[in-house]
Amino acid sequence: MSRRLTALLLALCLVLSTVVVAFADPNDDSGYAAARETLSASGLSSGASVAMDAGAIRLPGSWELLDEEETPALPLSLLQLTVRILQCMREEEQQQTQQQNESVLKAAADAAVLVQYDGVIVTADEAALLRADAAEDAEIEETEENAALTEEPEVIRTLAGGKVARLLDLADGFYRVEFDGQEGLLPVADCEPVHYEDYEGTAATSMILEDLVAYACTYIGTRYVYGGSSYRGIDCSGFTMRVFGHFGYNLPHAVTGQYAMCRRVSDSERRPGDLVFFNTTGGLSHVGIYLGGGRFIHAGSITGVAIRSLSEPYFARCYLFCGRLIG
Repeated sequence: MSRRLTALLLALCLVLSTVVVAFADPNDDSGYAAARETLSASGLSSGASVAMDAGAIRLPGSWELLDEEETPALPLSLLQLTVRILQCMREEEQQQTQQQNESVLKAAADAAVLVQYDGVIVTADEAALLRADAAEDAEIEETEENAALTEEPEVIRTLAGGKVARLLDLADGFYRVEFDGQEGLLPVADCEPVHYEDYEGTAATSMILEDLVAYACTYIGTRYVYGGSSYRGIDCSGFTMRVFGHFGYNLPHAVTGQYAMCRRVSDSERRPGDLVFFNTTGGLSHVGIYLGGGRFIHAGSITGVAIRSLSEPYFARCYLFCGRLIG
């Protein structure tokens, strides 16, 4: 039996069973309390509660469900209750239909993205969090004790703006992606879909530049030794040679030779992991690794391996240009 028919029958039962109420004390609402319990037990509590809790059932609303000529001579409050029940049911059905339509449209839009694109690029101002896919974790019973364990998925790593991940799926406001061998979830709000092949093989699809910068910083404090290339002592081109060599890039132990291997980029295009070149003793004579934000790391003849700024007067005067080896 449909919910609408059930409601009509219950309403009719209420009308017949409360005839006595019409001739009883108008301040006695025990009949309405019983009706409220009956409707609640039938599963129509949402609409019934609104109607019964209205006090004297002074409800606004349309009478379009009843023909004026066919309106029975019953207590007005009971008629309002019946109409309100039908209105609540109709509103509920309309809401469910709207939600279903929205779900269908969203699923179609998601499918269109997956058909057209196979990657996403991080567009967040700072960074996007790559989270573990909760669906792939072991199932945990939802109780108060472990609720905190399921609220926030584990963060695998952060991805800076411009990083590109391979798109695997799309659902619930997240892209499921694969980046640098790890699968996880990226918020849709922090990314835009792209064609992965446009970025494949570049620094955008790996963490090599971030790892390279981190490895370079392990040399901080190493003393300067002309011709050196180890933690015991190192010079400027020996430093860059060792750092890039750790990631499979074979550079000569010479500033000019390293510059010859680079692709020249403008200052506005500089990014972490690029090489920065200087004229410190006449001509091309010094090299360091750019870190971003105007800073670079180098093996200085006085300081040893240290982080300095391109805006410092000395380096601002002798800076020449920037070169790119990766991407």
